Amino acid sequence: MVNLELYKIFVTVAKEENITKASQKLNLTQPAVTKHMKNLESLLGTKLFIRSNHGIKLTQKGAELYEDIKDSVDVLINEENKYLKIKDINLGIHSTILNKIFSDCMSEYYIKNTNSKINVFNQDNEQMLLELKNGVLDIIFSKKIYTKTNDKNIKFIKLGEWNEVLIANQNYKPKNKRMTLKDIKNTTIYMPKRTSATSHNFFESLNCKYEDFKDIKHATYKTITEIIKNNDGVGLVTKEFVEEEMNKYNLCIVNTQFHIKPIEFGIYINRERKFKELNTFIQIIENHFRLEK
Repeated sequence: MVNLELYKIFVTVAKEENITKASQKLNLTQPAVTKHMKNLESLLGTKLFIRSNHGIKLTQKGAELYEDIKDSVDVLINEENKYLKIKDINLGIHSTILNKIFSDCMSEYYIKNTNSKINVFNQDNEQMLLELKNGVLDIIFSKKIYTKTNDKNIKFIKLGEWNEVLIANQNYKPKNKRMTLKDIKNTTIYMPKRTSATSHNFFESLNCKYEDFKDIKHATYKTITEIIKNNDGVGLVTKEFVEEEMNKYNLCIVNTQFHIKPIEFGIYINRERKFKELNTFIQIIENHFRLEK
């Protein structure tokens, strides 16, 4: 069976003479475009492109193939766009999750849906839930949002759990003992903003209030790791988000006499808002995280 998608990607790359520009036009990642071109070269048993620092050019065989198929592929693309009503997906997601966790799901979606886009919106949790309810967003990927919604059409699908931990640098002396809750209350603690799911989960796990702590400072995960590497105090983070930074800065997880419960993560959907592209995206997400377990 002829893989028309490979030829469509080939024609786009040949026209642009640049992998980056072609990937943007196709809504694919650069590695995905490169992989597809290698697959086509392997399928045909010939080199199609010459790659250099200045871009790519067609080989003689590549130029011959391009001339033979470009008009036909253009006709197919135009006809496909005429008959298919492709919908874009509006995704609400935290930027940290997007970069660290979620990019593989988006790449797989673009491979299967080259004409559909995922528009990414990064807002606070309450605003994302409101926009999901109102149809502005189609799906939210996040930690479980503690703000309760009475809308029965909003559904949370759990995909797994992440670990919330306290971290410190190797020179922080109290880390060598099992720190008590009293120790933590009297030290400087860096955490995300007060309304974040991480901070809420921390206070709920310890049955404490914000006011019970002597010195709380707010920062993003990246900033927290950069501060902690050179300063006393502890940082509250989601371990899966900062493992790379922890290794880079030689940070450690603080041993405590209390337990911070894991936090659930997953997707929020509106049961009333369903369409083919969104269903495909949800299936990719569920399969991806099912395989990770």
